[in-house]
Amino acid sequence: MSARDGGDRSESAGAASNGAANAEPSTDDEIEILEVVGVNETEPPVTIASAGSHIPAPAEPPGPSPAELEEAVREKERYHDLWLRQQAEFDNFRKRAERDVERQRANAAADLVRRLLPVLDNLERALQTSAGDDPMRRGVDLIHQQMLDSLVKEGLEIIATIGERFDPHRHEAVEVLDAEGCEEGVVLEEMRKGFMYKDRLIRPALVKVSSGRGEAPGTRTAAAD
Repeated sequence: MSARDGGDRSESAGAASNGAANAEPSTDDEIEILEVVGVNETEPPVTIASAGSHIPAPAEPPGPSPAELEEAVREKERYHDLWLRQQAEFDNFRKRAERDVERQRANAAADLVRRLLPVLDNLERALQTSAGDDPMRRGVDLIHQQMLDSLVKEGLEIIATIGERFDPHRHEAVEVLDAEGCEEGVVLEEMRKGFMYKDRLIRPALVKVSSGRGEAPGTRTAAAD
């Protein structure tokens, strides 16, 4: 082996030792972890404009044509008309429902009053059959008047009879009499009271009516003279 070879080996060994000395020992804590971010190749690349560059404004979409505006106005008017019709139909339905409820209440009240009328008749018959100043009669009279007043306040009305013209809508003739000096169709006698309840006939009055065939006062005397 030559001296030159020995020298080269010595230099190599020295350089290796120097490199080993200068190199820092590596540890697990100093390992750098790089995050790989995927790139979507389907999207166009994002261009970042510089500070001095001019970015064009996006183009505005074209406005509606006059024909489209007219169609939109007609559509609005059509829906507004439909809304008005629905509102009118709802108001009519509400009014009909209120009238139906009021009619049902009136029918129920009239039916109740109609069922109470025989009680009034019986009280009146008891007063007609009794006489004098009997305490029992005074009690019956008080009950009859109190009950009649209460029904009158609720809308009950007694149908007028004696001396009135016969009304087939309120009166029911049970007998026609030839009364002297009376015109035809005049109520002479009341057999049973009739009643109206809030302008509704709930029971006609039973009456006797004149026929008009009776002689007027003084007719026979004048004929004799």
